[in-house]
Amino acid sequence: MCTSIMQMILVKISYFICCLFNKNKQDGWVVVAVETASMLKNISSALPNSVAVNFAPNRFYDFNYDYEVYPKKGIFKIGNLIYSSLLFGYLLSKYDKFLYLGAIGFVSPYVDGRQQEFEFIKSLHKKLVCYFLGSEIRSFELLNRFAQERSIDVLTTYQAISHVGINSPENEYHRKQLGEVADKCADAIFNPSTDQMSYIKRKTLPFIYFLPDDLFNSSLNKFDDINEIIVLHGPSSPLIKGTPIVRAAIKKLQVEGYKFKYVELINVPHEQMLTTLKSAHIVLNEFYAFVPGVFGLEAMASSCVLLTSADRTIEPTLDEGANEAWKVTPYWFVYDNLKLYLDNPEMMKPQATAGYMWAKQHCTYAAGAKKINGIVND
Repeated sequence: MCTSIMQMILVKISYFICCLFNKNKQDGWVVVAVETASMLKNISSALPNSVAVNFAPNRFYDFNYDYEVYPKKGIFKIGNLIYSSLLFGYLLSKYDKFLYLGAIGFVSPYVDGRQQEFEFIKSLHKKLVCYFLGSEIRSFELLNRFAQERSIDVLTTYQAISHVGINSPENEYHRKQLGEVADKCADAIFNPSTDQMSYIKRKTLPFIYFLPDDLFNSSLNKFDDINEIIVLHGPSSPLIKGTPIVRAAIKKLQVEGYKFKYVELINVPHEQMLTTLKSAHIVLNEFYAFVPGVFGLEAMASSCVLLTSADRTIEPTLDEGANEAWKVTPYWFVYDNLKLYLDNPEMMKPQATAGYMWAKQHCTYAAGAKKINGIVND
């Protein structure tokens, strides 16, 4: 806590000094994040005249950001704390709109859920938006209780096994702080209300996707002459995506004599995944989540039949028509729904078309940019 107090003193000194010399206000947004799934790059590009501040490198991306404050050790860590504080004060003197992705911040964010930082922003009458991305805000306690009441498994049922300690009381407390501070200070909050169940009390806005136009490949001709049905599963984290259940369903169908090609890709380059999607007919996505995720959307953009547990009746922030865009598949229906398409291959093309059209309408970069500007710049 002492560190964050010292940082806030530096922030205020930096802000008031910069205000004396900086008379040129900028109309854009300051977008703050640890780059995740290209969201920092996409949102900062979608909002006119914005600047991007990235707090950690990502081995999957090589984007350029306006400001990079990467983790350091030893004496360099102290330098980073000073630099981030001074940078925050400088940006406050130039910009009036701040958008935070995830849980990161300029001032020791894991100490108080960004309370000092956000309260100072609001004391200056600036606009503040929070955009949550997943496990940083998702409450294990609340989502597990939701699952127990319905006698189902959810993502948090298994996440504590694959990520030991993520469900600790200390981490749960930090997520609670994060939600409560955002609830108190933010002008708007983006967060899927069920899939990322949290301590946020107000109504939240839906997650917005930004798929590049060149990703949309209307390759429906792959359904015209099917010599071999290709079924693809590409989990980023096998246990929490439902891979054991997928493998059990695949094995049972193979034992029963069904002929198809099963492709499973784990820890492969993104480009390889996208190339495989172009020829795949059916994609088995994830089966404990209530939103389709980026991979599910990429599958629909590549004209694949998508089987996933995402369900608009459970996650109300999904766009209208979502449940018709893919085959809603709870984890106990993976075998049945895959068998349905293997038994009735003529059903695949209409379903793939519906998914492609829905993703094209709601999830392109242009659609995402229009949505987010319509909300935050309203």
